[in-house]
Amino acid sequence: MSVFAPATPFADFIYRHFRSVHALKLGLALLVAVTINAIWAPPHFIWSMVTIVVIMMSLPQVGGAIEKSLQRAIGTCLGSAYGVMLVATVDSYWLIMSLLILAVSLICFISAGRYSYAYLVSGFTIIIVVGDANHDTSEALWRTANILSGCVIAILVSLFIFPIKAKQDWRSQLTHAIDNMAEVLAQHLKAPANHDLDFRAKLEAAMKAVLTQKKLFFSLEWESKTLKKHKVLLSQLANKQVRLITLLELLPLTRWQEEDKDAYLQINAVASELAFYLQQLAEFVAGKAQQLPTLPECLEQELQHRLQLSLASATIVASKTDLDAAATDGEVPQGFALTGYSWLIYQLAIAVEALYEDIAIIEIAYNKQPASQITSGKAD
Repeated sequence: MSVFAPATPFADFIYRHFRSVHALKLGLALLVAVTINAIWAPPHFIWSMVTIVVIMMSLPQVGGAIEKSLQRAIGTCLGSAYGVMLVATVDSYWLIMSLLILAVSLICFISAGRYSYAYLVSGFTIIIVVGDANHDTSEALWRTANILSGCVIAILVSLFIFPIKAKQDWRSQLTHAIDNMAEVLAQHLKAPANHDLDFRAKLEAAMKAVLTQKKLFFSLEWESKTLKKHKVLLSQLANKQVRLITLLELLPLTRWQEEDKDAYLQINAVASELAFYLQQLAEFVAGKAQQLPTLPECLEQELQHRLQLSLASATIVASKTDLDAAATDGEVPQGFALTGYSWLIYQLAIAVEALYEDIAIIEIAYNKQPASQITSGKAD
């Protein structure tokens, strides 16, 4: 099923109440651990509960919990193996501590990137296992076993008990960003000349939504094979949203004289189509439309041609004498301002088309259509 397909009522309920659901899941995972302790009473049982809280507290999504659990499990196993080897084979206290410090320092040096949490866990596991170098490996092994059991419990509860999917959160954030951008563009085009409307709140909300999308990338890879294959495309999609937001930030800064109003109205009539296309795209991403809306063939070339026509019909070309006089008086020729504004609308058209192209590729990939059919999502 496509990531843009309408959400089921159950999935929609979970997402709308994800904070309560997440708290409930954490409580259930701890209850499972407590029940295991009540039945078998393994030594150092508390490490199982600590692991569950560390993994699940800040990562409600299934993909995030799986990734963090695996990193913690791998780091625990590696750190425990090294620590047990030290206390089992080395008799000198200072030699054990020297090798411990060397290992932790090396881990600190190489710790970076996506798997930095695994390195962190490996480092402090070595310290926990070695302890005061009393050569009692049973305590270290029990701690390791409890940490691994906590990882398993966290994964199982995240997967099978009211799963909170990163895919739905990502789609919601993408919808929120596009919807805010469409609203900013529509409000600007409907406003009078030289308006003083403040769009910063909506554009900041759109930017926050883009940043949230980026934070979900790792979780998306664990939840969807399709999105994992297109992880570069997800990053490009986020960057294109940032570019569109930047262009929209320039719109309220444009100013013109009353005599140029007719020219701007013609340009805005062209730009209003872009707001309509953005709104349609937001509805599709939100699951309100079953099919991806199509754009006119060669949208940006068509808009460029129409913008040039509107400028030619509305702008009077000043003579060289007039331009020199305007420059002497410190005035800015309005023809340049109009041309710059039309260029801004043209760039918006290119950015909107780029969003359509990336979303179309993701939708086609979910439908498992041949690569030859992957187009920009425009009408034939």
